[in-house]
Amino acid sequence: MNKPLTTIASGEWSQSPHLTDYRAEWLSDMLVERATCGPDISMYQIDQHVIGAPGYVWFRFWLTNGEHILEKYFDDQGQVIGMYARIGMAAPHKGRGFSATNLLLGLWITDDAHITVLNEAEFDDAVQTGDVSPIEAEHAEQQIREITISITHKRYPPPIVRNLTIAMPDANPQ
Repeated sequence: MNKPLTTIASGEWSQSPHLTDYRAEWLSDMLVERATCGPDISMYQIDQHVIGAPGYVWFRFWLTNGEHILEKYFDDQGQVIGMYARIGMAAPHKGRGFSATNLLLGLWITDDAHITVLNEAEFDDAVQTGDVSPIEAEHAEQQIREITISITHKRYPPPIVRNLTIAMPDANPQ
């Protein structure tokens, strides 16, 4: 039995009992979400990268009218772990939120612009079984090409994401 594709939706982090301090803000036509991993979150990984543990901070950027979803992760000391470009197909939206069908593929992007394509086997299986339609598969592959070319030409991630740093509150003020 194959599992159906899931939806990525703005605001979903606000519903998680393991995420705290959820915030969302519009910067022009880009929605930026932020959440902090709570003390009861289990370790969460993307590939071999630990992105979730108590005190870790997640940002999600909805770029190009929700067509591109880019997440940036920080550890509990405020150090960048990496970025994850989710490959999805934007759904028509009403109001000020976004949603997209998760097309399984993703790009892990390091600070020095090293790119790793993730979930290729799962994607290929979903295409073979018809869980990912030919149109969705073509869209996913086109997004991968567009993003990797933009990274090569230093146009992606956008400066607001690439340059984002955070300062963690000092737990032991002197």
